[in-house]
Amino acid sequence: MDFSYSEDQSMFLASCERLVRERCGFEARRAAVLMPADAPPPMWPEFVELGLTALRVPESAGGLGRPLIDGVLAASVLGRGWLLEPFVDCALAAAAALAHAPAGDARDAALAGIADGSSTVVPVAGARVSAGTVHGTAAHAGCAGAALFVNGDRLCLLPLADAERTGWRQFDGTAAATFTCSLEAAVVLDRGPAAAMAMRVAADVARIGRIAEGVGLARTVLDLTADYLRTRKQFGQPIGRFQALAHRMADLAIGLEMAQSLLLAAAMKLDGPEGARALDAAQVMAHRALRAIGQEAVQMHGGIGMTDEYAVSHYVKRLLAIEIELGDVDTALARFAAAA
Repeated sequence: MDFSYSEDQSMFLASCERLVRERCGFEARRAAVLMPADAPPPMWPEFVELGLTALRVPESAGGLGRPLIDGVLAASVLGRGWLLEPFVDCALAAAAALAHAPAGDARDAALAGIADGSSTVVPVAGARVSAGTVHGTAAHAGCAGAALFVNGDRLCLLPLADAERTGWRQFDGTAAATFTCSLEAAVVLDRGPAAAMAMRVAADVARIGRIAEGVGLARTVLDLTADYLRTRKQFGQPIGRFQALAHRMADLAIGLEMAQSLLLAAAMKLDGPEGARALDAAQVMAHRALRAIGQEAVQMHGGIGMTDEYAVSHYVKRLLAIEIELGDVDTALARFAAAA
């Protein structure tokens, strides 16, 4: 399978890398985490300017209509800078679900809003409807313009302008909120099996996007650890020269490369008959690589790896949160084995 980048992909990813390098440093992200949970995403205007929000929106709705692999590559690069914006949830997952629904005024307007950055839409799993009221919880729901959820056999788009919301920062710094809103405001986009399929598409795209984010962040953690091993000295030499630590770093680097390879393969196969199995394989390998990198990074940094002032402690929290968001890895491994 050819994993080489096209010229367009190389130029686009270079722009994303420059954004992360110049605007998403550790201190800038720490400041963003101190903002209220319902505050607009700090870097969203820059994402709009780069075309990140329009990346997966169909051209007919004002987007770029790029393939999923481009979104996955972007998520991996953005993940290197502690991603606090709803890129995976909105620009990838919600856009995929809406694109799967039949064309209509509400659907087209929602896609156009994602593309031009005027509105964010978040998929909500497990939304509950009772007495004509929708109750839901989702990441980035505190500042979202609309929520996408399934009510019975209907795919619904719910504007959140009049919703009652309670937001908070999760342990990894990302924003989340619960909301309560009247069901009367919801617009039905699709019905029947197609409605459930749209949300399954969103869940799969969110999962692969989250894996990509984790792979990107794990690469940053590995780079920080390598820098520390080169500068921290014991017995008159950098500790990175000690054979045991060098071998451990090599094992971590190999695991990360394996996770990235399976990630890219899954992104290229997701729409095909082997897509589900490839995604499970990517999740299992990412789980192993990301957990090992997080644990080893903290251990090799020693006491400083646990401090709030140092980047690694925060990045490892995000890696742990991604592992939780991806779900039970044993279930993914069982599915992978059963499909053999």
